Amino acid sequence: MLFINRHKGLKIKTNSDKDVYMQLETDKAIIGKKIKEYRKRKHLTQAQLAELVDLNEKQIYRIESGLNHPTYLTFAKIISVLDIDINDFSIDVEVKSNPLVDNILHIANNANDIELKTYFDVISAIHKNLSAK
Repeated sequence: MLFINRHKGLKIKTNSDKDVYMQLETDKAIIGKKIKEYRKRKHLTQAQLAELVDLNEKQIYRIESGLNHPTYLTFAKIISVLDIDINDFSIDVEVKSNPLVDNILHIANNANDIELKTYFDVISAIHKNLSAK
């Protein structure tokens, strides 16, 4: 199991009693790097971006350096000025897929209510039978 602790990072639950933490880049740093990357793509200086979004150049520096979070309003202004898609801030997490589970989920997602009830009843009966052994 994975848990995130704001101060220690990613907590990885292991079979031992000892918790293992993996340091993660803070969300402030991730946001700052992305803003800096897009600002540079637009060939803007920190001073120019600051002027466009009504901030002090030092505030832009602190945001890009991961020292400060932008406020929601400032963040909205920055992504608008830099033409950043909000989805560019999403984090990709690798999830291992199980083809059998994927097929079952596909069937369930495409079933009507009557079919779902039937599937549930059958699976519940099989599960109960297997668990009793």
